[in-house]
Amino acid sequence: MQVHTKACILVVVGVVLIAGSITFYLCFSQVFTSMLEKKLMLVPGSQTLENFKSPPVPIFMQFWFFNVTNSKEVMQGAKPKVQQVGPYTFDEKQVKYNLTFNDTEGSVTYLQNKTFFYREDLTPGSLEDSVTTINAVMMSLGAKMATVKPAMKALIELWFTRFSQQPFVTKPVRELLFEGYEEPLLLQLADLTRDPVHATGRFGFFFPKNNTHGGTYTVKTGVLGMEDYQEILRWRGKDRIDFWNADMWGGDTCNMINGTSGNQFPRPMSKSELLRLYTAELCRSIFAEYQKEVPHGPLTLYRYVLPQRLLANTPENECYCVDNFTCRASMINVSPCRKGAPVIMSTPHFYQGELEDANQVTGLHPIAEEHETYLDIEPMTGVTFRAAKRIQVNMPLKRYGNLPAFRDVPDVIIPVLWVNESVEVPLERTHVLHRTLTLPFTLVTVGAALLVTLGAVLILVAVIKVVLARKSKEMNRKPKKDKELSVTEKLNNRNYS
Repeated sequence: MQVHTKACILVVVGVVLIAGSITFYLCFSQVFTSMLEKKLMLVPGSQTLENFKSPPVPIFMQFWFFNVTNSKEVMQGAKPKVQQVGPYTFDEKQVKYNLTFNDTEGSVTYLQNKTFFYREDLTPGSLEDSVTTINAVMMSLGAKMATVKPAMKALIELWFTRFSQQPFVTKPVRELLFEGYEEPLLLQLADLTRDPVHATGRFGFFFPKNNTHGGTYTVKTGVLGMEDYQEILRWRGKDRIDFWNADMWGGDTCNMINGTSGNQFPRPMSKSELLRLYTAELCRSIFAEYQKEVPHGPLTLYRYVLPQRLLANTPENECYCVDNFTCRASMINVSPCRKGAPVIMSTPHFYQGELEDANQVTGLHPIAEEHETYLDIEPMTGVTFRAAKRIQVNMPLKRYGNLPAFRDVPDVIIPVLWVNESVEVPLERTHVLHRTLTLPFTLVTVGAALLVTLGAVLILVAVIKVVLARKSKEMNRKPKKDKELSVTEKLNNRNYS
């Protein structure tokens, strides 16, 4: 077989190996992506749906209370002094139920119960610890005095006197959280409000929230496309809320329900795009932005954090301002979605807020590492592998009306407690996902690289063979020099004529 024929065969084989390897690699990537998205879809009978209904990872809810150590002095105008106590830790179990699928819309509607179980082994104190904090019932009624008629105002003052209401109460933690404490004043309110919670005659900051749901959610399942996977379509049957004012452009963007609940996002993740979430605790949609890459076992996650501008006191956020007193950086007055109760949500210790607000209360020390909300997300799947949602509950203390109890108090936002709802996927599960996501790509990448290299070597060998063959022919065509000729050739070449 001639050299050129051999070289052509080597080149053809090499080109086939290179082109085939590259084509297979690109096709495998598309096929793998299609398989991954199909596995992520929320469809009956799938493992993903089972994990969606009941997350198989530990979720913790931690509570820190701000114990007011100088309540009597505060009632005479002194600056409040608080001492942080906790955390009081609970296991959080989430269960989604009453699932209804809509194949035409590509959605599923469900209810989600949250149940909390006390973890004494993870709590430095006890649920019997006494905490002095603001009297939320009294503050709520006091806030309403500015708008009620004089006759109603006189009735409220009479109630305060009759039930010996004071701006501060001292109760055990268990009653301040889920169990609630007896509050006879609520029974009087129940006759007017017809609120079943008031009719219990008990109050707690999370009473009666244990083992309850927050209304129906309707989210996208991914069967019609993954670009809006698990994004919320409706909450409590509505595709938008009606708590907030028009935005600075006259639109209704502040009442839009955007993004997911935070457990899952449309894949793949991009560092340049904002994460959009809807959080019922704040009664609004929020967003997070990429900060950095962080390791979690063998995985590399993208960390997203809530930027300072999210709760900044800016024209873009004026639609969330309820009144001038509570419209401050790092805070949002959620009274429109709390039946008028003057509840102020904020970042813990007023992190990312104004220094003067933190300085109005002695004992606050905002630190990013402890008080920042973040989500660590695996970029290929969009799954949240680690997260900490940190929110603080506050109430305004003011000189409400002409009530004697409020006559000398300072006008200040009093921190009540802050929570950290956290989740972290165990490392053993990260190793499983790492193998699932990376091993196929690693094998295909290595195999394709080897075949491409082999193809390149074959082409190189063909080139070398052709070059050597040409050099050999050129050597044979050149006349031999005289010194290279034999004796006979030299004699034959001489001219004897």
